[in-house]
Amino acid sequence: MRVLYIAHSCPYPPNKGDRIRNFHVLKYLARKHSVILIYPSFSHSELRYAEQLNKFCESVKTIYLSKHWSRLRCCLGLLRQVPLTNTYFFSKSLQRLIDSERYDLALADCSSMAQYIQHIEKPKIVDLVDVDSEKWHLYAQMTSFPKSWIYQVEYKRLRQFEATLVRTFDVLLVISESEKRLLPQTEKLFVVGNGIDLDFFSPRHDRSRNPTLIFTGAMNYFPNIDAVLYFHHEVFPLIRQQIPGIRFIIGGMDPSPEICRLQSEDTIVTGFVPDMREYLARASVCVVPLRIARGVQNKILEAMAMGIPVVSTSLANQGIGARHEREILLADDPQSFSQAVIKLLRDQALHETLAINARQFVEAHFTWESRLQNLDQALLTAMSQR
Repeated sequence: MRVLYIAHSCPYPPNKGDRIRNFHVLKYLARKHSVILIYPSFSHSELRYAEQLNKFCESVKTIYLSKHWSRLRCCLGLLRQVPLTNTYFFSKSLQRLIDSERYDLALADCSSMAQYIQHIEKPKIVDLVDVDSEKWHLYAQMTSFPKSWIYQVEYKRLRQFEATLVRTFDVLLVISESEKRLLPQTEKLFVVGNGIDLDFFSPRHDRSRNPTLIFTGAMNYFPNIDAVLYFHHEVFPLIRQQIPGIRFIIGGMDPSPEICRLQSEDTIVTGFVPDMREYLARASVCVVPLRIARGVQNKILEAMAMGIPVVSTSLANQGIGARHEREILLADDPQSFSQAVIKLLRDQALHETLAINARQFVEAHFTWESRLQNLDQALLTAMSQR
């Protein structure tokens, strides 16, 4: 079968959430089908990655979009009734390219890309992943006017658009049962989760002698920025009082100005690094103080796979389901979060037990092979609808 896969960005290198999921879904599909990959590119440098993707795709095609014009369209989009993210990602050139392709089934990797195939008569699937409308709803609650107003507008528009997609698409994918419960219940809904490369992320034994905490993720992404600022201002000082010499590594590409300003003797802002495992391997504890989170947090899976104990908010663990005090420690306020970290740093037996249990947990539940199996049935269901 020829599958047209429409991604909202280049799925290579697989070094952050959406890229990781798209990369592994593409590789899984390519084992049994011919895959045509199309995506918009906001950077000319991304064009060089086509060669890597051509190794398993029949063809890879991209259209360059200007971030400047996309942002301008977003501003003008406030006057219309469509989601601003749809406006940001829309391109007539991309629409023409998609319309020119011959395929048996189309799969869009998010609601913004679904607009390009919404009205085709062929079998179509949209991957709603972690249900974007809910994230905008959380953004609105965590910010002040005028951002809160814009985010609330986007939440309402996207919520309405997602309801339309449920009616018009043959199959819809989500990343976890939590996301499935956010949508109207239908047999067209399939959970296709994220996994972890257990060979790539494996335990290492080069921990730093100094107690070291780490947070990883794209540091231009609002939920990550909020989490790090919250942790650094409200949690880290409590830990420093009890653990002399503690260090905090903020590992991730494109740090925002407010994150860069945190750089100090005990706080390391890495920026882009080719291989985050080098920093993860130094960490005593991975902290995930996310206050805005949906879906499956790859940062938690990566740390667990490497045998690094994790302290997380309950919200960030929602799509993973690790058990408190068995595979993870959960804490939702500064005092309890700091106490959980201090406890792990002082109790070597607990540290080792949590690390072993976490690795076994991801081995049992988060291989890519097991997490993507539902994709086969999703494709069959979509084909049977036409």
